[in-house]
Formats: sequence, C-alpha cells, structure tokens
Amino acid sequence: MDHEPVLYLHWHHEMEFLVLVQGEITVHMEDRSYVLQAGDGIFIPPGLLHYANSRSEIPPAFYAFVLSPMFLFPESETYSYNTYVLPVLHNNLAFATVLTEGIDWQKEILTYLNQIIQNQEAGELYMRGTSLLIWDKLFHHHISKIGGKKAFYVNADQLSDSLVYIHKNYHQNITLEELAEYAHLSEGQFCRSFKELTGMTPFRYLIRYRILQSCNQLLLTDKKVTEIALSCGFNNISYYNRAFFKIMRMTPTEYRKTTEKNSTFII
Repeated sequence: MDHEPVLYLHWHHEMEFLVLVQGEITVHMEDRSYVLQAGDGIFIPPGLLHYANSRSEIPPAFYAFVLSPMFLFPESETYSYNTYVLPVLHNNLAFATVLTEGIDWQKEILTYLNQIIQNQEAGELYMRGTSLLIWDKLFHHHISKIGGKKAFYVNADQLSDSLVYIHKNYHQNITLEELAEYAHLSEGQFCRSFKELTGMTPFRYLIRYRILQSCNQLLLTDKKVTEIALSCGFNNISYYNRAFFKIMRMTPTEYRKTTEKNSTFII
C-alpha cells in the first residue's frame, strides 16, 4: 500500500530519468503506475503528469536527471532531431519505461546516470556526451521499437500543423473537421493517425492541453477559477471542474493550495 507522497503531481516540458537510491516507491504517470525498488530507475517522457508515493517504512531517497530534448540535438540538426528526439515529444505514455539492473542495456543507462550525478562539476561536454550515450541505449533498445517505424514519422509530419493549431488556439472552439483539414485527412483517418502518434484521441488531447494550461494560471496568477476556466476554452465551470479532477486527481482549488505549499512542482 502507498504511504506518504515523495514527489508531488507535476509535469514539465523536459524529459526525466529518476533513480531510486533507497526505499520502495510507486511512480504514477498519467493513468499507469510503476513500482521501483532501490537501484531501479524510470524514464519519464516530456509532458506527462507524474507523482510518486512511498511503499515502505524506509524513507525513500532518489535523484532525478532532467534534460531538455534539445540538449541532445537542437532542432537545427534536422535529421538527428527528427530521427532520435521527435518520437518522444508527443506526450505518448508508451515511451515510459522502468530501468533495472537485471537487463544489460538498462544497467548501462543506470551506470551512466550515476556517473552524471557523481560528476556534476564535469562540465557541459561531459554531460552532453554521457547523455548521448544514455540516449543511444534507450533509443535502440526501446524508443525505436515503438516510434522508429516509417509510419510514425509520416504521422508526425502529417499532423504537425494540426498540433500547432491546437497549441495556439486551445482557448477557442476547435472542431475535428478543422483539425482533419489541416492534416489533409478524413476525420476517421485523422483520429486513427492522431492516436497512433500521441496515444490519445484528439478530443482527449485538447481537453488535457487546456487543463495543463489552466494549471499554469492557477500557479502563476491570482485569477479566479471561473476566469481561468473561461480563458482556457471551458464555457461550463462544472465541466471544467470534472475534467480537471479526472486528469489532475484533485480540484483546481486543491491544486493551487498544494502547489503553493510544495516547490516540487515544475510547470
């Protein structure tokens, strides 16, 4: 049974490697849960909601290595960026994975992560070089098995305009017809391709994006909840509250209060 929270609910645009040094925890990521024993790690793709609870009486201890995807390859390095980084940038939970010492390539990643923590003063070249070694193992043994197929890159390219449109216009009324038109696909084809790329339906992606944007305002402004809901595209405050609770597992007011008390949140 889970005990006290050790990592409060948050999300960030960066990717994260969390390594448990002591104790036993459950990492909750979106609608999945992963149990970590001491020595285990977990890869958390960017943009995913996650938090953790202790599972034992031993106080847990962990470290996290958080890095921007562009630290590996800047967007200007188009081929490398699109090939090695792009697959994990669409909030797809499928790319998350536990890392254990019982599997060789995962053990190598854990070793590299420990080296980074032990050599934090080594400088940018060391950090980037070691990060690339980590990514080489993760990409070839895990990411490429899921998102390395030609169809994935076709979907990413074909849906990019639709995703940009959502991100820029989430506060407005957006129809499936509009999104499909941007991708030059039928509505049925668009929905199938969108779910293959993001792991979500277009509607769920839109609602989730609106909720996460509202989290920014709850954290960074003193606006009333009703005002925030309206500014993020929710015309019905009751629906906003239900959608918020379903995604964040707490009410907007609870989120604001919890966030004020805990600097662990990164938005």
